Amino acid sequence: MPLIEVKLYEKRLTPETRKQLIERLTDAAESVFGPGVRQHTWVVLHPVPAESWGIAGEPGDS
Repeated sequence: MPLIEVKLYEKRLTPETRKQLIERLTDAAESVFGPGVRQHTWVVLHPVPAESWGIAGEPGDS
C-alpha cells in the first residue's frame, strides 16, 4: 500500500486544492504501480502554519 505524505503551507490548501492534490497524487501512484494499487493508496496532507517553517535560516512568515 503506497502512503504519500505531503507537508505544505496551510494557506495553500483550499477544499478544491486538497481534492485535486489527493486525486493527482493517487493518479501518479497508479501510473507507476498499475490500476490495482489505486484502492490501496493513502494520501495524507499535513498543513503547517507558515510561522512553523524555517527557510534559509528565516521563519517562513517573514
